[in-house]
Amino acid sequence: MVDYTKFNPDNPPPPLMTGEPGSFANHTMTTRFPAIIQNVLDDHTGQYPDSIVQAIQSLYDELVFNHPVRPLETVAPDGPSWVAAWKPYQGRTWLDIPWYFAEAFIYRRLVEAAGYFGGNGAADEARRWIGIDPFLPRKRAELQNLATWQVLAAALNHAPDNSADSLRALLHHCLWGNRADLSYTKVAEVAGGQIVIVTEQENLVVDDTGVVLDYLQGSRGRQSAAGGRIDFICDNAGTELLMDLALVDFLLRFHWAGQITLHVKAHPTFVSDTTPPDIELTLAAIKAQGVSELSALAERLESYLAQEHLHIRPDLFWNSSHFFWEIHPELQAELSRAWLVIIKGDANYRRLLGDSRWLTTVPVTAAIPYFPAPFVALRTLKSDPIVGLPPGLAEQLDHADAEWKVNGKRGMIQAILTKQQGQV
Repeated sequence: MVDYTKFNPDNPPPPLMTGEPGSFANHTMTTRFPAIIQNVLDDHTGQYPDSIVQAIQSLYDELVFNHPVRPLETVAPDGPSWVAAWKPYQGRTWLDIPWYFAEAFIYRRLVEAAGYFGGNGAADEARRWIGIDPFLPRKRAELQNLATWQVLAAALNHAPDNSADSLRALLHHCLWGNRADLSYTKVAEVAGGQIVIVTEQENLVVDDTGVVLDYLQGSRGRQSAAGGRIDFICDNAGTELLMDLALVDFLLRFHWAGQITLHVKAHPTFVSDTTPPDIELTLAAIKAQGVSELSALAERLESYLAQEHLHIRPDLFWNSSHFFWEIHPELQAELSRAWLVIIKGDANYRRLLGDSRWLTTVPVTAAIPYFPAPFVALRTLKSDPIVGLPPGLAEQLDHADAEWKVNGKRGMIQAILTKQQGQV
């Protein structure tokens, strides 16, 4: 294990590996992923043709029996970039590769096997599954869960007016909504479905809420933000997306921002990660609740889209295995136009840190000096990478809870709100 202390683009941090005995990465590959693949088969029992079932079963066997990682067979637009990403690990098994690459690639392989990009046998059998999200049954089920709508109601009740207190409450709801992750259901089960932000305060290992509010509320920040832009790098659909949309509505409705862009995945991945169809599905579900307050929320959101105050931007980069210092120039330039970028979720935080174990006391500015805009990361902890902790806190948490980095109980609101040397 190497404890990294400062980001160096010529010598980036060594990533976590899937083969490390006893690690959460190893547990993911040997336990969580086989269950996720089996869930896709179970959710489509009697629906998928034999060719798709066989392709998914083949991927399952390749993973469970730790065979060498096979490349994609797709002709989809991202195929060449995935071939380039796979080549350094050609001949290596699923338990002998970097963890983030393994996660991103196995989801890409699973979506391919499920016929999303076509192929996988007889055209007549497979063609109807082109563009069909293999995780859609579970996404729909979450939106049919009463607890999901109770969480949204609580968030809206905590933000009754245009005040810093309302904004604070919505930021915290956005953070804890990240627990609702369909790729890691144990987090939601252990942490509980309700979000009580007052009692959650003690679970924040980093809390930069105050500096974020000052940044947006201060004379310079508020004047710029009123006509400026805030971007979200989205994570999960379902409960978390509802929290994001509640915050989007607040920011636009009360002129904390003049424009908002939601950066989402270009196609399904990580089970519940947000894609453009998920936003359409969610808006329809909000209206279908038959509650006047929610119908008004959906109408405002649709109006923001129609008036181009709200933009949905998918990009294949978000589906890739690349880290955030590798964001391509066009997308980097796009992000640099934002007054603030809200980075959601654990996987995106891992990509900020190269999915590596850092010394936990390393300042966040030393670890992430390259991001092209001021940002705040909202994340519940579901993996090892973390920086910016005061001395002694990690050791204290290790003693109190050996799984504090991965069980989703704790969270962080961590910000860099000034342009740094080396930023674009």
